Amino acid sequence: MRRRALLSAVATWPATWPATSPALAQGEVNRIIVGFPPGASSDGLARLLADAAARGPLGTAIVENRPGAVGNLAAGVVGRARPDGRTVLVTIDPTFTINPHVYAAPGFDPAGFEHLALLGHFPLALMVHPETGITDLASLEAAARARGLFYSSAGAGSPGHLGMEALRLRMRLPAGALEHAPTRGNAQAVMELLAGRAQIGMLAIGGGVQVVQEGRVRAIATSGEGRDPALPGVPTLAEAGLPGLVLRFGSLLSAPRGMADPVRAAWLACAREVFASPQGRARVEGFGMVAELREGEAAEAWVREGHARWGEVARATALRVE
Repeated sequence: MRRRALLSAVATWPATWPATSPALAQGEVNRIIVGFPPGASSDGLARLLADAAARGPLGTAIVENRPGAVGNLAAGVVGRARPDGRTVLVTIDPTFTINPHVYAAPGFDPAGFEHLALLGHFPLALMVHPETGITDLASLEAAARARGLFYSSAGAGSPGHLGMEALRLRMRLPAGALEHAPTRGNAQAVMELLAGRAQIGMLAIGGGVQVVQEGRVRAIATSGEGRDPALPGVPTLAEAGLPGLVLRFGSLLSAPRGMADPVRAAWLACAREVFASPQGRARVEGFGMVAELREGEAAEAWVREGHARWGEVARATALRVE
């Protein structure tokens, strides 16, 4: 019943919400807290939402970047905010699917959040430094067993960290075969790979397409269900020899539980506006993402499934971040 009422409100937006509505009082400033620095895909998504909010009943929305600990710091800020929907979070799903398993004290209560929408999702690319001589999964496995390899990631508990651990488990490599060299973001992880301080990395495609195209880094596989449009000549992990291994991560629009229905509907209307526009979808795809919007229960299900899946990896590897 509540879902039908919510959809009805969105369908007639904004006429059903007059400026005098207490839930959407004019003059209030909305805050979109982002778990990553400017230039990251989450930051870009937040700014698209802020632009859409300014055109609707929500009004002005300010984007605040609070990077750190794979979204933990930003989630902590939002988790302490009033549950009125005026402070929301844009982050990647590992904040809720991975961090609760690996951080001793993430700094927020995952159960205190509701996930309004999944704002697209993205695979990773398994990249190697050309001088390693690695050209496929077989040669990667051989090199890892023979001499061990260092891999870079965007940080402890990041998609690239857990992705490599999932790969190690699937290949049945010993713990020392792949050594983690965490950095402070995907861009820095790519730089470590370029410099040769790390030999491999499973990194967000959006941050590495250019260096792959220039031949400075070699991509040997991608982690999605199908080949990525940005790297059409690169096989998936399944095609490369690991059938069934699909690793995807999503961006989330989340908020403290307890917001009023009109505010929830207004944020969903902003997300729909972004994804319904050809220009908006092109911007999302430009972040290296699949521009697919999933709302409400579909977003909650994505988080539940990811939480269960990555919990298995965390337990199998005894992975903890203090």
